[in-house]
Amino acid sequence: MESATRIFTNGLNCFHEFLAIELRNMEAIGLAQRKMLEGAGVLAQRQAEIAEGTFRRAFGSQPSVPTTPSAIHAAVIEQIDSIKTTMMEGQANANILSELAARSSGDVANILQSRMMAALDEVKAALEQAAPDKIAAVAPAMLTVQPAAPA
Repeated sequence: MESATRIFTNGLNCFHEFLAIELRNMEAIGLAQRKMLEGAGVLAQRQAEIAEGTFRRAFGSQPSVPTTPSAIHAAVIEQIDSIKTTMMEGQANANILSELAARSSGDVANILQSRMMAALDEVKAALEQAAPDKIAAVAPAMLTVQPAAPA
C-alpha cells in the first residue's frame, strides 16, 4: 500500500510540476507577444515618419518651369541630385527598418529559446524526482533499442 501511495504522490507532484512549467511557458509566450507588438509599433512609427518625410519632400515646393537654357540645365542637375539623394535616403531607411525588425525578432527569439531551455531542464528534473531509479535504469536501454520493422 505504501508503494501505491508513493506512486500516487509522485505522480501528483509530477503533474503539479508540469502544470507549473506550462504556466511559466504561457507567461514567456505572453512576454514574447508583448515584445513583438512593441517591435511592430516601433517599426510602424518609423515607417510613418519615413512616409511623412517623403510626402513633404515630394509635395513641398514645386519648382518653376525653366525657360532659359541655363535654367533648364540647372533644373536637370537639381533633379539628378534629388534622385540620388532620394535613393540614398531610401536605402538608409530600408537599413533602419531592417535593423529594427531584426532586433525585435531577436528579442522574441531569445525569450522563447530561454524559456524552452529552462522548460526542458524543469521537465527533466521533475521526471528524475518522480522516479529517479526507474529513469536511470531505463534511459540507456531507450537510447539503444531500435523499433522492430513492421511485418
